[in-house]
Amino acid sequence: MRRMRRLTPEGMALLGIVLFVLLAVLYPAITVLTRGAPPAAENPGAGSPGSPDFEIIGKKKEANPTIRVWLDGSLTEMKLEDYLIGVVAAEMPASFELEALKAQAVAARTYTLYKRDHGGCSAHEGADICTNSNHCQAYVTDEEMTRSWGSKKAEYLAKITEAVTSTAGEAIYYQGETIQVFYCASAGGRTENSENVYSKALPYLRSVVSEGEENSSHYYGKATVSVDEFKKKVKKISPAISFDGVPLIGEITRFDSGRVQSIRIGNQSFTGREVREAFSLNSANFTVEQTEDSITFHTIGFGHGVGMSQTGANAMAKKGADYIDILTHYFTGVTVG
Repeated sequence: MRRMRRLTPEGMALLGIVLFVLLAVLYPAITVLTRGAPPAAENPGAGSPGSPDFEIIGKKKEANPTIRVWLDGSLTEMKLEDYLIGVVAAEMPASFELEALKAQAVAARTYTLYKRDHGGCSAHEGADICTNSNHCQAYVTDEEMTRSWGSKKAEYLAKITEAVTSTAGEAIYYQGETIQVFYCASAGGRTENSENVYSKALPYLRSVVSEGEENSSHYYGKATVSVDEFKKKVKKISPAISFDGVPLIGEITRFDSGRVQSIRIGNQSFTGREVREAFSLNSANFTVEQTEDSITFHTIGFGHGVGMSQTGANAMAKKGADYIDILTHYFTGVTVG
């Protein structure tokens, strides 16, 4: 039998070099093939999700999909990025900082994709989204921009276009999935947990501090009604309510954010949201001032308070935060990309 020859030290070194070269060539190819496969967390039968960054790598992004928008009473097909210019122009003041506008662009893009992928606009059959801000997102046309901005149109349009194009294709993800986005004009110093306004607790919609809003024009609000008008509006919420033998306004409880959780009116309790809607208040963070003839609500903030505060985003941008800093502050545990 022929014996195997023992390698010399020089031969061992040469073999090591050959193996290193082979590994350097083959490893990138193996990595590409691995990343091309969907991550385990996207498999319905998989266990705990992997890291958000890895999940996003596994998802195929759409460069600029066509979406169906219900606009001016008809269904209109538009490229997503073109549509977003009209949304950002409608939803956030063009005078805001560029990084705040970028945050708004990514939030609006995420909202649109989530809406499209979860049944579309329920108010208009066949539409992915509509331009009614009370139902989906606001939108302005080129003609409306001209009327609104006048001589500043070129400047403002260029700024908003940059905010959209420089973030093209980017969205907000939680564990690899696009999130359900909410935003409001002003959070009144602190955003709200989603379950305190809507029905579901979402892990990325947690209450956070929102600084720098105090100088915005709609941070403080006031609404006054007569006692008779107050009772009429409350009766529309609950026709069986009684005001006899009990205080008109009773105990008020609050969430940690300061918004009203419940308020006792007559012989019944109502949520802060119900009262806000009944009296068209700026927010559910209110106090009540009562006189013999009138009821006055004093409000802090503007909007539901869930998700990103637009004036808070602008305040962060003024202090040097970029759009990713802004979005990861207002949406807990997310990634942007």
